[in-house]
Amino acid sequence: MTRETLARVDEGAFRAGRWDAWGQALSVLCMAHCVLLPLALGAMPAVLSQSLEETPIHLGVLALAAVFGVASFVPGFRQHRDWRVLTLGAAGLALLGLAQTVLPEGMAETGMTLAGGTALVVAHGLNRRRCQECCPVPLARSH
Repeated sequence: MTRETLARVDEGAFRAGRWDAWGQALSVLCMAHCVLLPLALGAMPAVLSQSLEETPIHLGVLALAAVFGVASFVPGFRQHRDWRVLTLGAAGLALLGLAQTVLPEGMAETGMTLAGGTALVVAHGLNRRRCQECCPVPLARSH
């Protein structure tokens, strides 16, 4: 065998070895998933039964929604100047905030939370569509 042939054989073995390493890693992750996920799902009701009903968690999710809203609606508005997006997004956040801070726990709170979440979903969809209409992203060229 020539040096070039040996180099090609070594390179092929190296590539196969890399694929084997990835295969082993993914197999280990798969086994861990198969063993740990059922255990985690089985323990969740006992662990989370009270904690998901707590106000601090709801307020944390509200804060997260506000951060994502500002991070997407403000730059989007700067591109498309559609006030409906900001109005709908602000209304959704306001409904979520009112539901968590003013209303007692119950059907009214749940209804207002669903209305706020729906308003946010629609606002994000409208924002994305308006951004695509006014400033389409150019397709990447393949080389």
